Amino acid sequence: MRDLVKYLLLIGALIFCINANALERFAGLEDGSDDNLRAVCKDYMLNSFLKNDPELFFHLLPKTMKKMEAMIEKDWPAGHLKRFGPEPLTEYDLFEMKNKIKHSEYEGNKTKSIEVWYKAGIMKYKRGTSCYFERHEDGRWYFGKKP
Repeated sequence: MRDLVKYLLLIGALIFCINANALERFAGLEDGSDDNLRAVCKDYMLNSFLKNDPELFFHLLPKTMKKMEAMIEKDWPAGHLKRFGPEPLTEYDLFEMKNKIKHSEYEGNKTKSIEVWYKAGIMKYKRGTSCYFERHEDGRWYFGKKP
């Protein structure tokens, strides 16, 4: 019986730690430096987009997208299946991220865009996309569109 109690306490502590480390949705990034945005883009493409885990994507969405949360969650798996196929993926067949970041402005907000090319799973050809970040009024950086 004592072992069971210890086991349950351990499981409870682990669940608390996992939840405490989860990314807050719609929080964006404080650090909009080129190096940080490049690192976040690479992390997103390798660990969220490819591996079908939307948590980092939701973290990078602006609060104005909260109303679309349920629809995005529902559609995320189908989009991944269509693009990459049914097999779980851990790496790209081809992954290129340009070093140059395009600085611009949209509706008075600063933007930064990083070009990415990739191929994985059932894809026949490489595809291009970009990690497009926009600085909002709160000073934080968010995805301006889905890569």
